[in-house]
Amino acid sequence: MKEKKNLTLNYVSVQIGLWTMYAPLMGYTSVFLLAKGFSNTEVGLISAMGCIISAILQAIVSGYADREKSKSVKSILTAIALVQLVLAVILLLLNNNFVIVIGVIFGALIALLQLMVPLANSLAMEMMNQGKKINYGASRGTASLFYAIFVSVMGLFAKGDDLRVVPLATILSVSILVIGTLLFPFRKAVRIMPVEVEHKVESKAFLIKYPKVALFLIGAICAYVGHNLINTFLYQIVVLKGGGSVNMGVCLSLAAMFEIPVMFGFAYLLARRDSSVWVRVGSVGIMLKIILTLIAPDMMSLYVVQVCQMFGFAVFVVATVYYANQAVEESDRVKGQAYMTMANTLGIVFASMLGGVLIDRYGTNGMMIAGSVITVVGTVLIFLSTTKNKAEAA
Repeated sequence: MKEKKNLTLNYVSVQIGLWTMYAPLMGYTSVFLLAKGFSNTEVGLISAMGCIISAILQAIVSGYADREKSKSVKSILTAIALVQLVLAVILLLLNNNFVIVIGVIFGALIALLQLMVPLANSLAMEMMNQGKKINYGASRGTASLFYAIFVSVMGLFAKGDDLRVVPLATILSVSILVIGTLLFPFRKAVRIMPVEVEHKVESKAFLIKYPKVALFLIGAICAYVGHNLINTFLYQIVVLKGGGSVNMGVCLSLAAMFEIPVMFGFAYLLARRDSSVWVRVGSVGIMLKIILTLIAPDMMSLYVVQVCQMFGFAVFVVATVYYANQAVEESDRVKGQAYMTMANTLGIVFASMLGGVLIDRYGTNGMMIAGSVITVVGTVLIFLSTTKNKAEAA
């Protein structure tokens, strides 16, 4: 049987399952947990703890996945997704009982979601490195379209204290991910290298080996702090501007819709300029979005601000996937993807821990002012650290 060379359609379902899961677990974090009786600070802590655990797991799992004798990325991703499915079912069955357990399970769901992102990215990059065609931008753009549909539909069903739509949406999305991953035709690459070289690669810590990448990751963390302050505490921002949960759903949907053209056309952008250019452009877009969110006077203005998603997060999140593949050696590529995702994960950690406390003490505007300053710093660091080749990164 002849092997398929273009795996874009196969990969689309993996991305749809992964990113639609962001709708219930990240887009509706505040709405769900506040309805269960948690405070803003507690909401932030649950999200932060989930991401801290995920960051630790990402380092462990990526180090394991890069080894020659490890299980394939496909097998690891499938196993984690099945655990996610079980936890989502338990969350649904608990309903409003055992509130502390609900908080723990929700944190675990966030942790596993973040853990799956670099594995899903590595799934595509590994096959692309083997000569298969995958339009990552188109796959990610399709996922954003389905995310937009998810958040819009969830906004209609998320009323009052009845938020069963959150675990139900999680179950649906993770089921799509499991099926898509199982059907994806993946083959683990065989990397043969001398024992002494393999030992040398393993013995040198990733961030020491690539100092410019390390600086880039600090900048990316700062950029993601700004992005995730808006996402995690969007409900509070919308309330400040005079809206409610339906308006929040519209904002999330608009942001996702604006992502789609850029993600579909990212292959064109990449053909015109190196990925190092696009990570810079994306960082500027993220910075502008939080600043404009701060100064937006009402809901209509906030709707308009969502256009920043087009040249901000949409560009940045896709560009970093390619940049991770470009800036490190072949033997470090899974770790490279993991560290890029870890930057987002740590961005969520700091955003969650800072955001809840800042809102409780200084209000939503105080939270966004702090986020704007952090994002400006991140943009500067990204401009200083981006490189076009592995030699400069190392």
